[in-house]
Amino acid sequence: MWLTPLKTVAALLAVTVLAPQALADQPPKKLPEAARLDQTPESWPKLHALIRPQDHEWRHLKVNWLTDVVAARKKAVAEDKPLAFIHTGGAGYNEPLGIC
Repeated sequence: MWLTPLKTVAALLAVTVLAPQALADQPPKKLPEAARLDQTPESWPKLHALIRPQDHEWRHLKVNWLTDVVAARKKAVAEDKPLAFIHTGGAGYNEPLGIC
């Protein structure tokens, strides 16, 4: 069933005029209490355990990375494994081995 132009205008008018009034009749949502009040000496161990690095994070630091390409190539050939060369291509500030 298609809406006639008059019904379409009436529907749009109802949505634009009546909907804000219906939302205004609802009581305002209560704002959360200040988080600073939740910070107590008793809550510190739980917060510290939450924000410290977890065991499953930073796994890339456990890899024995080789920074010498020649040594990595010799090791890859000796073990018959592929070689992955990872380069950040940064402007020096994010280059792990510095600027060449």
